[in-house]
Amino acid sequence: MADSSKYDTFLLEINSLEKQVYLLVQKGNELYAKNSSLEKKTKQLEKENEVLRLKIEEIEKKFSGNAVNYESELFGNFNLHIEDKDNLKKKINELIVKIDRQLSS
Repeated sequence: MADSSKYDTFLLEINSLEKQVYLLVQKGNELYAKNSSLEKKTKQLEKENEVLRLKIEEIEKKFSGNAVNYESELFGNFNLHIEDKDNLKKKINELIVKIDRQLSS
């Protein structure tokens, strides 16, 4: 009887270990699936991010090109030095600020 008791105990321990292994395998499979999903989402977001960066670069190029064209159109007829252009810009900005203050008063 002592042998059958040991045998039963041994079987119970083996069953318990099998259940634990089964649960660990299930959890491992769940984590693997979740990890795969997150990796796909990360790749998708990286692609979207790259597309958005390219759009931003394109827009920045357009605006920087427009600013240069605008400045050349504005000051193209005048043969002003860079310092004179900057001074003129500052004066215009100051006048705009004064006008805004008068209008808001």
